[in-house]
This record gives sequence, C-alpha cells and structure tokens, in this order.
Amino acid sequence: MIYKPVSLTESQIGKYVDINGDGIPEGVIFADLAIGADSLWNGTPNTRYRYEKSSKELKEYIVVRTYVHSLNGKQEMLAPILDGEDRFYIMALKDINSKEYYWYMSAFSKKMPDYEETTLEVFGSGKQNTSNMIEKWNSESYGEQNAGLYGLDMGGIIQTQVNDGWFIPSIREWSAFAQNIGITHSNYSYKRLSPWYWSSSQYDEISAWAIDFPANDLLNEGTHTTFSIRLAKTI
Repeated sequence: MIYKPVSLTESQIGKYVDINGDGIPEGVIFADLAIGADSLWNGTPNTRYRYEKSSKELKEYIVVRTYVHSLNGKQEMLAPILDGEDRFYIMALKDINSKEYYWYMSAFSKKMPDYEETTLEVFGSGKQNTSNMIEKWNSESYGEQNAGLYGLDMGGIIQTQVNDGWFIPSIREWSAFAQNIGITHSNYSYKRLSPWYWSSSQYDEISAWAIDFPANDLLNEGTHTTFSIRLAKTI
C-alpha cells in the first residue's frame, strides 16, 4: 500500500495521530509547529495563546486512513515515519478516567510560595510544568499527599502516563486546544469533554488555572477543588 505523505507546509490541526501503529489514534492535533499561531479562544481576551513556527527539522508523517471520533468527527489519521523534532501537540481522546482530582489538596493551606518559578502559563510550558508539579508532590513540598476527604491529588495518579511523555497542558495550551478544535459551551458535552479541566499552570500561592467550557473562559480555583484530568503529548 502506498501512503500519502503529509505536507510540511500545510496545517494538520484537527487530524488524529496513531503513535504506535496499532490503527487506533492516541490523540487529536491541536497545534502544528510547522505553522505559527497567535490567537484567542472564542475571542475572549485572557485566552490568548502564541507559538512560533519551528525552524528545526521536524518529523515527517503519512496519512494511514480516516478515523471518526466524537471529539472532531471524521478526519485523516497520521502516523510518524521519519525521526526529527516533534511537530504536533496532541490532546488525548479521553480523560484519564471518570473521576475528578484535587490539584494538590494540602497546598491550599500550606501554600505554594514559589509558584512563579515552579510553573508557567505560556504555550509550550506544560511538559516542564507537569514535571515540576510531580517533583513537588513526591517530595511533599506543599504538604501531605492525598489529604482530601473526597478524592486524590492528581500528582499521584498521572505518573505512569508522564513517564511515557504525556503531560497536563498549561493554560495557554488548553486555550489553543479549545480554539483549534472549536470547543464551545454548546458542544463540549457532545464532544465527550468534561465541563472543567485542571491545567498545569499555578495562579498564585493557593490556586491554579483551569479551563471552563460552560463559560467559554478560563478560571482560577483553589488547589482544594476537584476537576477532571486530560493529558497532552508532543509527537
């Protein structure tokens, strides 16, 4: 079978990616580093995200078939064929599970005095943010682990996936996903998305950023709040 090569100059946002060659995509593309971006989600001023067109030699891909999923309908499915720098940001096609998690329950009372250095809000920071968050959680830098009465901290339940390259998106990465996949208050449920998701971006000493699909906006909430978790990856 002869597969169609993927253009190196045309955006592939919205298409699915099969990473391991099993014929089932792991995620949907929400950012393409072969094409730069500077935009807002639904025109809301505080949702601006920006990333530059990459000057590096990026991975090459082929179109293997089409795939249908509630998140973005019928789209081409791509697979990587040649090594290079990661070209795409993909969002997983489902939440890690049906539960909600605290960002870090103890941090709400013990506080996060170094929040400005630990995580960032900008696009491209999610992977390092997540690594830093897990380090803080493993060392109990912000207090006891899993101190909540009604659930667990997310730092303890994502580590297997993080070791495989997945991460909690930064708040600007969430903005890019919402804008580029066309998420609104009226369709997020149809696309099988939860109403609220934590980002990996801290807001202040006691809270972190989350995305609020019902409000078409971002919000900051105390780390003692529980929200859903969905992971992103570069490929």
